[in-house]
Amino acid sequence: MFGVRSCLVASIAALALACEDLNGFDEDAYAASLWGGSIGGMVVGVLVIVLMSLPLCCGVLKQYGKVIGAIGIFLGLLALVIPLFGALGSCVPFVDAACNDACTPCTDEEKKVWASACQALGIIFVYLVVFGWAACVLGIVGASLACCVCCQCCKAKLDDPTVKQGAPP
Repeated sequence: MFGVRSCLVASIAALALACEDLNGFDEDAYAASLWGGSIGGMVVGVLVIVLMSLPLCCGVLKQYGKVIGAIGIFLGLLALVIPLFGALGSCVPFVDAACNDACTPCTDEEKKVWASACQALGIIFVYLVVFGWAACVLGIVGASLACCVCCQCCKAKLDDPTVKQGAPP
């Protein structure tokens, strides 16, 4: 949390250029948005890992392996970008507060520049500091397990219906 606040304070100082304090900006909402994206990505990644482990390790629902695998691949890749959504969504309130409290009113061009700078820094910050990298790791592992389900590895392999149990070959 200290890292989020220090990055936020540095951004405020650079953007506001020693003007008024950002009274209309909620620092906790900004940090919650960054953390929410990372935690959301990690939760989706863990869920994909658990759900893909059922057919692979336990043989549960292996007859639906292709469908389960396709859904798992999609959700695993979605876990990679959920932190990105949190970083991009947190910048609009920040730029609005900075422009409202600035010494001179912001033009639309300045708002676009500030928003793009905030988004670029937010993306780097969320993936390196706020554990967005963990969501990436979990998403990749989940998508990899989903590929194994699609390929019918381990216990997800369907039994061969042509071979009868107990019959001589």
